[in-house]
Amino acid sequence: MTIRKTFAILTLTLGANAGVFAQTATPYQYGMDLDIDKVISVDATPSNGGQNSIATLAYRDSHGKEQKVSYIRPNTAANQN
Repeated sequence: MTIRKTFAILTLTLGANAGVFAQTATPYQYGMDLDIDKVISVDATPSNGGQNSIATLAYRDSHGKEQKVSYIRPNTAANQN
């Protein structure tokens, strides 16, 4: 395989994966119908103290389209006795 062909494949692969991260996340609403076929990543910001944090789920739906949804992730450490 030539260097040019390898570079083209690498560029296409990284470009396809970067598209999911460049896309803005849809805020989750209770009762929302999610069509999740495969989870790509879960990105959660660390919370300070007893505060909840925002997490973003990147996934591929049953049609192969990459989607993102953001949701509130409760801080479970704040509920410990």
